[in-house]
Amino acid sequence: MPSRSSLKIFKVYGIEVRIDYSWFIIFALVAYLFGFTYFPWVLSGTAKWLIAVITLITAVLFFLSILIHEISHSIVSIRSGIPVRSITLFVFGGIAQIEKEPDTPSKELIISLAGPFASFFLAIIFGTVWLLGRFIPEISEPAKYLTFINIALGAFNLLPGFPLDGGRVLRSIIWRSTKNFEKATIIATNIGKAIGFAIIAVGIFYIFRGAFFNGIWLILIGWFLQSTAAQSHAQILMQKSLKGVKVKDIINTDVLSVPGDTSVRDLIDNYFMKYKFSKFPVVDNLNDKNYLGIISLNDIKALPREKWETTKISEVVNVFIDEDRVEPGMELYDAIKKMGEGSISALVTVKDGKITGILTNTDIMQYIKFKSQLGI
Repeated sequence: MPSRSSLKIFKVYGIEVRIDYSWFIIFALVAYLFGFTYFPWVLSGTAKWLIAVITLITAVLFFLSILIHEISHSIVSIRSGIPVRSITLFVFGGIAQIEKEPDTPSKELIISLAGPFASFFLAIIFGTVWLLGRFIPEISEPAKYLTFINIALGAFNLLPGFPLDGGRVLRSIIWRSTKNFEKATIIATNIGKAIGFAIIAVGIFYIFRGAFFNGIWLILIGWFLQSTAAQSHAQILMQKSLKGVKVKDIINTDVLSVPGDTSVRDLIDNYFMKYKFSKFPVVDNLNDKNYLGIISLNDIKALPREKWETTKISEVVNVFIDEDRVEPGMELYDAIKKMGEGSISALVTVKDGKITGILTNTDIMQYIKFKSQLGI
């Protein structure tokens, strides 16, 4: 299920390409940098309308370079037997959402190197344009900038800290030598956190030197790297602690469901306020109690109060779709990933149209909490 904070723009090689809303921030900053500072300075004798055209083309090529970097990862991933769900451009660059981690160090290595190699190849192309058009500033200056930006993009991504490409390369090397994926991930993420904090320190130094914008940007990048690395570290520790635990081991099979013809007012008074749950499964009491979907507090809050008495919950329920289904034998960690990637608050098991169990974020958090407290 795609993120609600992003827009689909097109598909390439069957991969959905999306733009996160945060991308518009960096697009505006890049356009301002090109159109009001860099190009007016290096192309001082060029007409303003032509600078505007050059700015637009360069900005598009700038983000196209980032997209090609991610597409390269994705194509190699698909050819390695690992599906790619989508590519999203956002404020810090781009990210390809793969279905699963590579199952061998060699696959991890070639997938990781594909992006930087693509960036360096683009640098060669733009460098060639720069060389051939060196006597035409309106061509050579944008090409020179794009040459250096692709070199920088490739080199930065080769820094040996997870989640950067270089961190994944490092993980593949450690993984191959130790035969331990978890250990390799922990080492790579720790280095990633260290690199993130180092970039933050450099950003603070830049601010004190008067380069406020560059300093703030470095701090944001460093924060993103270290927080993403820390999140990846936490995920691998969770995966390790939940290894072997199945959905059926914790799913709630004593399901309290609500008839679909119940009014919203009755739902609030006799279910939400009485049982203190944030969501309930809804069944069709006129059709052999077949499962309809999940009703949550957020669904109710979106409904005007004056309609609570007359509206039945079957009219506002989040209708069940296959993405909400989970198999009892699925690994619990995989179910958690499914909920996170699809922004799903509850998964259900359904048999012959009837709901047989429900798994919520609360169930998972309580299980992890108890497991941690017991030290098991």
